[in-house]
Amino acid sequence: MHKIILITCYFGRFPWYFRLFIKSCRYNPTVEFLIFSDADPGYDLPPNVTLVPFGIDEFNRLATRKLGLDIHIREAYKLCDFKPAYGVIFSDYIEGYDFWGITDIDIVFGRIREFMTTALLHTYEVVSVRDDYPTGSFMLFRNTDKINKLYTLSRDYQKVFASEKHYCFDECNFKHYYLQEGGDIFKTHCDIESMHHVLKKEEQKGLAVHFDFLIIEGLPGALKWDSGVLSFKNEYEVLMHHLILYKANRYTRKKVWKEIPDTFYIDRYTIRRYSTRSVRGKIHSFIRNTCLPGLKKAGFAIDSYMAHILGRKVKGLSPAVYELNGIKVRISKNDNGENQVSFQGIRPVPLVKSLWYPERFYSRSVKQVRCRIAEGKLTEYHINGGKQTFKLSGSNTDATTTPTTADYAGKILPDAG
Repeated sequence: MHKIILITCYFGRFPWYFRLFIKSCRYNPTVEFLIFSDADPGYDLPPNVTLVPFGIDEFNRLATRKLGLDIHIREAYKLCDFKPAYGVIFSDYIEGYDFWGITDIDIVFGRIREFMTTALLHTYEVVSVRDDYPTGSFMLFRNTDKINKLYTLSRDYQKVFASEKHYCFDECNFKHYYLQEGGDIFKTHCDIESMHHVLKKEEQKGLAVHFDFLIIEGLPGALKWDSGVLSFKNEYEVLMHHLILYKANRYTRKKVWKEIPDTFYIDRYTIRRYSTRSVRGKIHSFIRNTCLPGLKKAGFAIDSYMAHILGRKVKGLSPAVYELNGIKVRISKNDNGENQVSFQGIRPVPLVKSLWYPERFYSRSVKQVRCRIAEGKLTEYHINGGKQTFKLSGSNTDATTTPTTADYAGKILPDAG
């Protein structure tokens, strides 16, 4: 059996879903988990989970020494760009293992060995659990000098590591949606050469890379975890469920038990202990999956409708260019000093204030989207209960320039419905 160790770094207090992650780790006793963190969970961890006291300063010192570059990250999210280099950075911790891997703590694992089989690991050098791009939430690398240094084959890795900007280097430079639709990473503009570029190029030269869809993401519901076995719709066993969208959704219940039961269910908007075959389970599911989300959605719809009827314009945003999943979002002002927004390649439209939330607004073109303002800047993007964070773009030198009609010739406004 190949020895596997999975590595993750987490700085700050452990979140509510950490107990779910640890429970699923416990049921994978033949896989080792290594967590570098400055947090203390306050309870005992399973024998196969090792917590190494570690902070951002320690990471910077270790990465500087191991990579031979001057590393100074300030935000924990930037760690994602360094994941492909964990085999070098944490080389002292992975000696004796056949494979090392990257993972996150917003994961509920099923039976890892059912998918990472001896035959698979004997055949492949890199394993991704999506078929369209490399997965930063779970990816395995054969523990050899060649594979551990694959990241150096990117012409931009030094630029990525030296910058404070997050480039999504471990995956695909934020081209997720494009690749999900069948796009070719080599036929679209990217700011940097990501690991997707590297793996695809090296695959053509003989690198044994396995891309397969073994992960559940989004809010599908219908998941059951039963003593280590994770199933979908009681039909398919799956490797893991990534809680990335569940944890960020405004409609989901984010409370979990101090003692995780041996069986639980992950619905669209709640995680419950009891089966819907029981009265208690039926009631819980109805309230958490139907009633409460329905009320919140209705409130959102009413707020959007009234905001557009009243049409109170936004004037307090400073002109700037932001990024959201690799898409440029530009805030500017018209001749009346009123703010307007333009998503990449789309004509600017006015902003109207939320009726109930003074620091939120809607755009005239996309009424189901609400954005949040803090200190005169865009901070969050809300749609269908989901929440994403805006980041200031590096291209703000022309943010104060108002686009002309010619700048948007031939562009189509999004559906206003």
